[in-house]
Amino acid sequence: MAGQLRHRGPGDLGLVASGSSVLGSTRLHVNDPDAPSGPYAALDGRVVATINGEIWNHAALRHELRSRGIAVPDGPDTAVVAPLYAEFGVAGLARLRGMFAAAIHDARTGETVLARDRFGIKPLYYTAGAQLQFASEAGALPATGEIDRDALRDYLVLGVVPAPRTLDAGIRKVPAGTAVIHGPTGRREVPFAPAPSPCNLSPGNRDADPNAVREALGASVRRHLMGDVPAGVFLSGGLDSAAIAALVRDAGTPLRTFAMTFPGEGTYDESVAARRTAQFLGAEHVETAFDAGDLPALLHDCARHFGEPFGDSSALAVLALSRVAAQHVTVVLTGTGADELFMGYRRYGLGRVPPGTGALCRAAAAVLPASRRGPLGTAGALVRKLASSATAGDAGARYLERLAVVPPAWRARLLGDAAPPPVLTRVRDAFHGARSFADGARAADLAIYLPDDLLAKEDRTTMACGLENRVPFLDDEVADLAGGVPAAVHGREKRLLRRSLRGLLPEDVLRRRKHGFAVPVSEWCRTRHAGLVDDLLLAPGARVRDLLDGAAIDALVATHRRGDDALGPALYALLALESSLTT
Repeated sequence: MAGQLRHRGPGDLGLVASGSSVLGSTRLHVNDPDAPSGPYAALDGRVVATINGEIWNHAALRHELRSRGIAVPDGPDTAVVAPLYAEFGVAGLARLRGMFAAAIHDARTGETVLARDRFGIKPLYYTAGAQLQFASEAGALPATGEIDRDALRDYLVLGVVPAPRTLDAGIRKVPAGTAVIHGPTGRREVPFAPAPSPCNLSPGNRDADPNAVREALGASVRRHLMGDVPAGVFLSGGLDSAAIAALVRDAGTPLRTFAMTFPGEGTYDESVAARRTAQFLGAEHVETAFDAGDLPALLHDCARHFGEPFGDSSALAVLALSRVAAQHVTVVLTGTGADELFMGYRRYGLGRVPPGTGALCRAAAAVLPASRRGPLGTAGALVRKLASSATAGDAGARYLERLAVVPPAWRARLLGDAAPPPVLTRVRDAFHGARSFADGARAADLAIYLPDDLLAKEDRTTMACGLENRVPFLDDEVADLAGGVPAAVHGREKRLLRRSLRGLLPEDVLRRRKHGFAVPVSEWCRTRHAGLVDDLLLAPGARVRDLLDGAAIDALVATHRRGDDALGPALYALLALESSLTT
């Protein structure tokens, strides 16, 4: 099983037996490459841990443990986890500052603990049957072939399957900030590190100082540069990645930036803005043009590396960019997490749209272009989203429809019913107790969209290339500063963050509105890759037609081909689903 994950850690492979359990680890040599590979043990081998990720505060933890007379094995940062757990149990995991997925076997109790960091930066899957098996990717685990219909329902809404489910009924994900404990008496979940939210933090950070944010983010970037290998930055045309790149430069590290271009694709291409930022910062800048002809191969490769359906088409571009970056560096930093923490999404303003305005939005959508290639097309896509969400009921339902990949009427046709998706309960929980619609939306994104879409996308696509992705915005100090500030204090579109970056970046970058990273898959699937759609979705033997109504699939494809780009995300989600089922 560990051998199936060698692309994640091509450096070497380690295996340790503990009682009836075997823990394995493939290692990407980033920190202390000459140190012995994990798994690492404590208490004379009675507690064994294998870790995927990085522990930023390992030196302080190592010093504390040794000062208490606790033996800590030599090795890289992750060697502290076994003795920390041996001394403090699950409570010790809350003291880890970093990005990690951990598997710990405790021979004292016969328990095996599977845990993920606070944000779910690193993935961890396990089998739900009597025999416990676990891995960083679902594809490394034995599939049962039994479809979880609730997971399918969630997938058609989000384009991903949120934790703890996967599409395979026999495989589950460990939720972010949670320990799943398997022992002689069964299985239980213990949350140990909730994501930051105004709902679960004290009001001490209501008026966060922009200087404090700048200082915390700079310190986080310096921590995230830890390692003995070259690092780079994925650079878009936006504010978040530009901030990370500027702080890498200020840390005295050689700045290498990598950007994806979409030649001739109009608003999809941010390369000019990214190039200007790189030039301003004096970066060694590498651009990669996305070749539309690579789409079928990239779709197949994404299905193979995700091991489950993943309907966010931007994964194609991140995989292509990662392959180029891996030729130059071993670590990349990104700006992921800034939008959720600093209120960067325009959709957070949905609460200002009066409920019941769906008819007005539908009328506007009827006269706006269906294509996204121009500014009016982008407006049309937004209005169509508003038309669906404005007719939903409570705040949680309205927000979920704003995120929806497949519109509700089409979901009902594909599934044969209009039952609500199970993830709606989690979205409503996020809104419960929120001070405002925007605060509830942000809490929902931190709990679901961030770990199950954005972070999953970056982990699988980068690690497929032996490249480690790091996210400095998702540092505890930065997150607690930003997450504890209510939406009303943040203002619109990251005002607090923009204020904190004054003097670091040029004014045109600070004023630049969020663009969003998208791939023109919708247009390509109508033109040069129409045959791919025929082969994957319309063929009589397509697996997806066993799960969903075939006539509804045919109708959706036909409607898209008539020019409705609002169905582009839905079409890609179906392509990704079919590719996952057959790879």
